[in-house]
Amino acid sequence: MTRDQYRNLTEQTRHFLSRLPLGESLLHVPTLIIACVYVVYALFLMINRSAKLWPFLAVPALCFVLVTLLRTLINRPRPYDVFHLPPVGRHMPGKGKSMPSRHAASAVAILMAVLFLHPPFPFTLFLVLLAVLICFLRVATGQHYPSDVLAGAGFSIFLSLLLFPLFESLIPAV
Repeated sequence: MTRDQYRNLTEQTRHFLSRLPLGESLLHVPTLIIACVYVVYALFLMINRSAKLWPFLAVPALCFVLVTLLRTLINRPRPYDVFHLPPVGRHMPGKGKSMPSRHAASAVAILMAVLFLHPPFPFTLFLVLLAVLICFLRVATGQHYPSDVLAGAGFSIFLSLLLFPLFESLIPAV
């Protein structure tokens, strides 16, 4: 991503959001929705005393922790610091830790956890679109490079595809 591409993308995003009633505060809505879905599913599994609760909680938590550690090790500067242009929404100059995107990793980890439970197709499609929207917004608002988002999402997919089958094999058949 070049400085001009970054500026054009963030200006278009800022302009689009400025025309909406709640403006930039809408940026938090997809993240809140996917977090609420996760909590509701976790409560459902807890109430039903499902053996799938622990993998459902453990895999996204592990993704979050490992991505957080990777971010600290890599400490890639964010696009707004590299290009010296403000992103859309709140930001902390000099924050670093752009690679991999924790928002992307968390959204995809939650998506994969819910897929582990085999939800109906329309709901699966909704969650896929929501995770894609979260990933897109991280780039469109200038918080991350596309590679940060792809790395976060890819990491969660990889870890989920590795761990959920392992947990599935350990869950006793009912």
